[in-house]
Amino acid sequence: MDETQWKRIMDNDPSNIASTQQIHIVNILKRRTTFIKYKPNGRTYSRIYYLVLSEDAIHYCGSKHKSKHEACVIKDINQIRPGFTTAVWRKCLEKNKIITDKANLAFSILYNNNRQSLDLLAETEDIRSQWIQGLEFLINRYQSHMRTHREITDKWIWHLFAQADYDQSGQLSRTEVQRLLYTLNIQLNDNEIDLYFDQANIRAGENQLLTYLDKDEFLVFYKYVSQRPELLKIICQFNGSSNEQMAGTLSDYTVIHKLPNVIFRHNTRNNSQPLNLRKSINSKNKHVKSNLRRRSSSITPESTLSSHRAVRKNFLTIEQLKDFLQKEEHMKALSIEDCSRLIVRFEPSIEGRQCEEIGVDGFRLLLLHDEFCIMNPDKIHRIYQDMTQPITDYFIATSHNTYIQGYQVYGDCTAETYVRALRTGCRAVEIDCYDGDNMEPIVYHGNTLTTPIKLQDILNAIALEAFTVSPYPLFLNLENRCSYQQQGVIARLLKDTFKNQLLSKPLIEDFQTLPSPEQLKYKVIIRSRHHSQGQTTTNTKLNRISNQIEQNSNEYHPDLASLLIYCQNVSFTSIPQTLSTQKCYHSISLKESTADDLIAVEVPHHLDLIALTQHHLVRVYPGTIRQNSSNMHPLFYWTYGIQMVALNYQTNDESMCLQHGFFSDNGGCGYLLKPPCLLGKDPSYDPKEKFYEKGKRLQILLISGQHLPKENNSVDDPDISDPYVKICTYGIECDYTEHRTPSIRNNGLNPIWDYKITADIYCPELCLVIFQVRDHDRHGGSSFIGQACIPFNVLQLGYRHIKLKAKNGDYIHGTIFVHVKIDDI
Repeated sequence: MDETQWKRIMDNDPSNIASTQQIHIVNILKRRTTFIKYKPNGRTYSRIYYLVLSEDAIHYCGSKHKSKHEACVIKDINQIRPGFTTAVWRKCLEKNKIITDKANLAFSILYNNNRQSLDLLAETEDIRSQWIQGLEFLINRYQSHMRTHREITDKWIWHLFAQADYDQSGQLSRTEVQRLLYTLNIQLNDNEIDLYFDQANIRAGENQLLTYLDKDEFLVFYKYVSQRPELLKIICQFNGSSNEQMAGTLSDYTVIHKLPNVIFRHNTRNNSQPLNLRKSINSKNKHVKSNLRRRSSSITPESTLSSHRAVRKNFLTIEQLKDFLQKEEHMKALSIEDCSRLIVRFEPSIEGRQCEEIGVDGFRLLLLHDEFCIMNPDKIHRIYQDMTQPITDYFIATSHNTYIQGYQVYGDCTAETYVRALRTGCRAVEIDCYDGDNMEPIVYHGNTLTTPIKLQDILNAIALEAFTVSPYPLFLNLENRCSYQQQGVIARLLKDTFKNQLLSKPLIEDFQTLPSPEQLKYKVIIRSRHHSQGQTTTNTKLNRISNQIEQNSNEYHPDLASLLIYCQNVSFTSIPQTLSTQKCYHSISLKESTADDLIAVEVPHHLDLIALTQHHLVRVYPGTIRQNSSNMHPLFYWTYGIQMVALNYQTNDESMCLQHGFFSDNGGCGYLLKPPCLLGKDPSYDPKEKFYEKGKRLQILLISGQHLPKENNSVDDPDISDPYVKICTYGIECDYTEHRTPSIRNNGLNPIWDYKITADIYCPELCLVIFQVRDHDRHGGSSFIGQACIPFNVLQLGYRHIKLKAKNGDYIHGTIFVHVKIDDI
């Protein structure tokens, strides 16, 4: 493994995150601190805020009866901003409820996808600084735990214990345990609970009935409930266990879990020669350890004899770990030294690290790490594609009507939607400008009930986030509905806000092709219509409710026209006319129905659209019928080479899932180099036909799920999930497939599917795979649990975990475990 890989592995280790200073600052947050809370109407409230002892939420003391309330949860916080940067602060400034000199004391906590903010004023700069540093540390720690799934630790389990301990007795009764199991999304009958209680019996004697669990016993109980027998099966397949030894090692698990025979159908390894392995056993607390290891997949006995004197093994030696990683995980360059470092990093037991062996717990943590999950970290964590080609050769993550927070016809326009889009890697946003009062241009959706916002507020928000995620150029798609005078104001605002980042002249005077993303790094590019100075132009205003065109003649301001360098929008009549008369810097905007018509023409004229995108930037935007902010299917247009498929980022639908998955490749920078077939280098390519030369056969074994939440993460819902997985592939027309596993009754904690799917993919470069976990309703229908969208070319082979996301793109606790194999057709 190279140093880059090691750095990623070690940087994601939560144990490496906390310094003494950071721990000190977090402890400061637990002390009660007085802040002034500001509301949009200018009202202020003196409140005492503090971090709760579990370090997962900020609470405050209310003014009435000293009541305590939750202000926000750490996992929901998106950003901490110093100064007056939110809509609340701007309104308070406008109403003269606060003076600008107080900016050094102000900060805001933005949460729920930047839709809400907690706007506070500290007494001193030091207090503000401490809270900002402490909160940022807590956010980073939580996100790191979610990436590595190390949140399932003793501390997290004890937090569950505290929540379930209603009477705060320090013990859980069987009723409280049953209630907690519902929260964990698993149902057990009384006999099964009795069995688990017996396994967790540490305090009581062998013949005594255990009626309560203390913290240590609950930790044992939880590990029994959440065992991973499928991981133990893999270990046995690679540690030289014979069939008899493997059966003996797994027998205790199958007794407790009543599991099906976990057979991974693709595996044909011969494990007939057992190795002579030795494992040291610490005799201290022998009784406790023997109970812990009797049936737990994480801590099973290292050397137990069956009736046939066969040694049961539940660990991998360093050599066997290397064998597994090289043969199954395709890590060909791995050395013994690398495996030694992996064992030190992931194996939790001291004796395992001393003997250089990895057990089920360490194996689980290793396979849950980003480096070993299903998405290739070399492709999602770094920019690896050639970024020196003309910008027309790239797909660009594009937003439609970015200022809208909800539906197209009503709701607030806000600058926070730009922040959210840019932080997900969006590189082309849209701004609809109209005349405002006092020569201040405003932004809103014309002829609708949307609430306007000042253009300056939007530009300020964009400037803060323009290049925090990606260094590559940011397009501002400017829909100019302003008068001549306010167009001049727009030009001045753009120049004052973005300064030298604003592209105001060509990189070279004479050019036949557009420059590359590499040449345009850290540049803001204006995309709009262009007219020469003094020319009278028809400014088209579209009433999107009645679909009528309003005409408004005015002059195009030269200061704004001079900023249109590489993206001058022109009217589209036909592809032949555009290719024969327009320059490379002329850009085309197509509404959804027009693009559909160009694709629907008879063969082979539909390929003309691909030729158009090889010479011009083309943008497709949703049709006017999508007043509910629904989205078109982006892959339908990407397969024809359209660079800018504009989507409503505020809508959490399948199209946005595909968008986030597609642009997770190439380091998430918002630019993807088109495959050669879309750049004129393969004349046989046709999105409507099979492409045999590059065809691949994708085989996925859906093995198991872990910690699947209930619908909408509801812990109060008494219904237990019956989860199943739906797997869909998307791409060119023949690459659309759909598969699903059977559902597993009453087990969202650790269901096992052991279900294999096969799909033939004929254009892998444009294929996306969506894994969606759903809860089957026995009365019909199903509900969403979690999903992941992965580009075909980013898939890692072998045994992989898939970390699931909610519809809004946030990671959830749940994972699914699969085996991936890809062959040529």
